[in-house]
Amino acid sequence: MKCPVCGSATEASQNYGGKNSCPLLIAAYVLAGLAMMLNIRLSYSSAPYALIRFQLPENLFSVFVRRMASSLELWCLPSMLLGNIMDLGVKGGIKYIARGDTDKKWWKFGGIIIPSILCQWLNFFTYVLLLIVYVIGGDQGRLTMFYWVIAISGVVFGINMTLVYSVDFYYIPVYIAGENSFPALTSFIHYLATLMFGNRRKYNSDFLLVEIDIWVAIVISFVAAVVWTYGYLCEVGEGVGQMKHIHPNAFDGKPSEHLISPFLMVIVGMGLVYAIYPGIAPGMIVPFYLIDKIEMVLLIATFFPPVIVAILRKHAPEYSPQTEYPFKKWSQYGAGYFYLSLNILIVTKITLAAIFICSLHYRDSNISRSIVNQPKMSTALSITFYMCHEILLAVGFSGVIGNDGGDFILIPQYIGALFMIFLAFYSEGYIIEYKSHDPQHWHKDGMWYLYGYYQLNPDFLL
Repeated sequence: MKCPVCGSATEASQNYGGKNSCPLLIAAYVLAGLAMMLNIRLSYSSAPYALIRFQLPENLFSVFVRRMASSLELWCLPSMLLGNIMDLGVKGGIKYIARGDTDKKWWKFGGIIIPSILCQWLNFFTYVLLLIVYVIGGDQGRLTMFYWVIAISGVVFGINMTLVYSVDFYYIPVYIAGENSFPALTSFIHYLATLMFGNRRKYNSDFLLVEIDIWVAIVISFVAAVVWTYGYLCEVGEGVGQMKHIHPNAFDGKPSEHLISPFLMVIVGMGLVYAIYPGIAPGMIVPFYLIDKIEMVLLIATFFPPVIVAILRKHAPEYSPQTEYPFKKWSQYGAGYFYLSLNILIVTKITLAAIFICSLHYRDSNISRSIVNQPKMSTALSITFYMCHEILLAVGFSGVIGNDGGDFILIPQYIGALFMIFLAFYSEGYIIEYKSHDPQHWHKDGMWYLYGYYQLNPDFLL
């Protein structure tokens, strides 16, 4: 049967600029983006309430948050590697073994699409399991089980995200728009829950708020799994060879110097963000009362870069990072030069990271006095740093596709993820050591020792 929404009018491989996108698949990718980061939300935003539910002392808050987040981050790496290996294997099979379009679609359907459907449902079942683990265990709960379910969700998250990127890179800008919409949506729901159940005299608020957050994750992930499954199985009656939603891409693009810029945007955009945010900036340079306000500004601001790119791609492709087919390199059309100029954000982000660390480490310097605990300057720089991250990712991923590198899009993604996760651990080690030193006896020469100490200590992860 044909897709009931788009009528299977266009082959997925011909959806070059997004104008022929199936609305059903657009919804599937938006929902996949919304559902992808829910475990990160539970690790960070719900942590203060989960801490109380498990009856842990408040002075363990930062340790609790980092241990939960670290379990998720570490365990997503091997599964991302597995997803990359699957992608390479399928692309190699399509290019060197498959004969004809039907054979190519069978490779993509069996090797990527079916596993991606299974991962969407695994994502849903992970949150069901998390809810069960959260509510059992009496007054003290089952903290160790909760930790391991978060770790399992990291495994599912890693391979799920990789396979979503692998299924059809033409929809990645839409997916990123959905991914960046989830913080605002979940925060709004959390705000409503706080209004309704925030009175600790009437309700067990700390327990209920996390339970509601998990239920929200269950609902979103369930809807995402249903729509994703239907989007890619609604044509099954036609036979795989006639399924227009399957994009059997192989290594058809060619590596070129034009890919360097968007590759670097993705790698720096992903790789550097959690080395600084939120532990160092805003955490250690912004006055405490402003941190929540920065979060609120970013909840709204981060929505716009990927949504603008997705709208341009759909309705004004001549101004998008991707253009119309046949794609033009950024150096070959007017708007492309603007996107090339955004390389300045790479320099800006790296420079700001260095400034933040130096302003903490050299606390008697002029740069430290002008930034640390200076409300306007520290707030502006923190927001600028994070928005560099969002803009670089929104433009970078679309730019990889537009510069004829869609087949290689998982490469910068995985490199960026490696930097992102390991630099986050370095950041944690620096913060712990920084806080343990006496400000009156501060050794400036030990900067690199401090930044790396905990990562070189074998007891760090125990």
